[in-house]
Amino acid sequence: MSHAAKFEQVRSLIEAGRLDQAKVLCQRLVQALPGDAGTNSLMSGVFLRLGLTTQALHYANRAVEIAPREPALLVELGRLLAIEKKAPAAIDVLRKAVEIDPAFLPARRVLASTLAQENRFKEADEQCRTGLAVHRNDVVLQSVLAGALLNLGRAEDAVELTRACAEQHPGDTVLVSGLALMLNYVPGVTSAESLAAHRRFGALLEAQFPSPLQTYLNNRDPHRRLRVGFISPDLRAHSVAYFMEPLLKNLDAAAVEVYIYQTNRIADAVTQRLKPLAAVWRVMDNISDPGLAERIYGDRVDILIELSGHTHAHSLAAMHLRPAPVQATYLGYPNTTGVEAVGNRIVDSITDPLGAADDGAVEQLARLDPCFLCYQPPADAPSEASLPPAATSGRITFGSFNSLQKLNRAVVDLWSRLLLQHPASRLVLKSFVFADPSAREEVPSRFAARGIDPQRIVCLSPEVAVTDHLALYSMIDIALDPFPYNGTTTTCEALWMGVPVVTLAGESHAQRVGASLLSCIGCPELIARDESEYLGIADRLAHDLTALGDLRQRLRGRMREGPLCNGPAFARRFEALLRAMWHSYLASP
Repeated sequence: MSHAAKFEQVRSLIEAGRLDQAKVLCQRLVQALPGDAGTNSLMSGVFLRLGLTTQALHYANRAVEIAPREPALLVELGRLLAIEKKAPAAIDVLRKAVEIDPAFLPARRVLASTLAQENRFKEADEQCRTGLAVHRNDVVLQSVLAGALLNLGRAEDAVELTRACAEQHPGDTVLVSGLALMLNYVPGVTSAESLAAHRRFGALLEAQFPSPLQTYLNNRDPHRRLRVGFISPDLRAHSVAYFMEPLLKNLDAAAVEVYIYQTNRIADAVTQRLKPLAAVWRVMDNISDPGLAERIYGDRVDILIELSGHTHAHSLAAMHLRPAPVQATYLGYPNTTGVEAVGNRIVDSITDPLGAADDGAVEQLARLDPCFLCYQPPADAPSEASLPPAATSGRITFGSFNSLQKLNRAVVDLWSRLLLQHPASRLVLKSFVFADPSAREEVPSRFAARGIDPQRIVCLSPEVAVTDHLALYSMIDIALDPFPYNGTTTTCEALWMGVPVVTLAGESHAQRVGASLLSCIGCPELIARDESEYLGIADRLAHDLTALGDLRQRLRGRMREGPLCNGPAFARRFEALLRAMWHSYLASP
């Protein structure tokens, strides 16, 4: 058999999923043709599919050494360097591929995506626009550009681009899911519009994977220990994990057996801390949604809860396949999933008041009162400042440590009005995006367009250590909650550090989380019903430093002593909700 025939045979084996056979045959080819770039590249691809990225990177490097000006080989090497957490080297390699052939679409796509993954969103924006000048309707470049715009606080532009792209590609589930997610960040989106966008995603799943009528073999005893599964890619240093930890720590092992399905390979110290809290922990990073559903079904999980909604790397397609008799969505997404098979959505009576909220979800709303969240303060959090910073500095400092994604035009408008009311004040913003110097320059210019001296806008880069991050709240007198997508972790952190948070309650769950948290700690006076009241609350706090100082000294105690930080009591309520879901299933036809 000729080398060319063997080469094609390896490709066929890869396509058939017979990777071990492909590896053996390809290794013989490499031995016979050690100086052939294509053969080394093929060997790299086999190892990548086997999940052996170190070996794949070795052969990709060899291929590039043999043919250093071949863009396709450079792209392959760049991808692998990114996978191996060597992003600077990956970006250098991908830039070289783009310089060699500016019209080579894969190079432009992977470079833009890698820049975005590294939070270099301005550069990703530029690469996407350059690529789209040649490849006008490329869906990948449009998607990366929309994500970059969202992360730069330009949600309206991101929605406009994604909506147009989804109209061009109506069957693309990634685009439709992305549009549903982005609508949460834009003021003025009606409940009906949001529901329709989410339902559209569910309809596409139904067309792609007709929802099966499962036969469940689970023991139907209403009182036995329940096997409860949680699916998430975010059980690491992430907001989802911060709120899951107090729940997992306090669940009664006699009542609930926890199965975790970790859907990525990212693990850190938080992951290692969480693992002992589960009876079974499965890493499912390299599996399809149908494969994940099959594994969960085989585990005979009674109640399956997904923690992502439409956020990155979600598993809604697996949920759609109904691997468990009772399913729910919780915590990680502030809206309906649009997937009817999910079944239940865990909220509370403030985030989702009875009536209109029920009509805006395809799931049945399961209310966990007084708050659907439980916060676990970091054990090494610094002490809160007893006095507001303005007491010594002589000027009020407003602040928001929320993601820049939430800084839409309406938020900038309202916060600019507040700054104009207090000419000596300043606004401190903190976001992971500000690691990029270009973002630190661009955001103050948005306030400058509204009459605010850009020197009054302070943009802080992220801190590596949580203690250092929390210590920065000592700079802030009054925290401002964005809208329509409120803060969650940032609100809890600010309150724990003694900084009052002013929130604007709206109609959607996303814009009522602040109201839920503040109500739970007994601070309803910080909840505004409209923009005028929002400005009024912030103004009153800024003009009475004595009252502000008194409030700051009470906030941590209110959190510690109330239901928001009471992990055992929260776990008992959560268990009761799970049991009610199980009984409802047993009583259904």
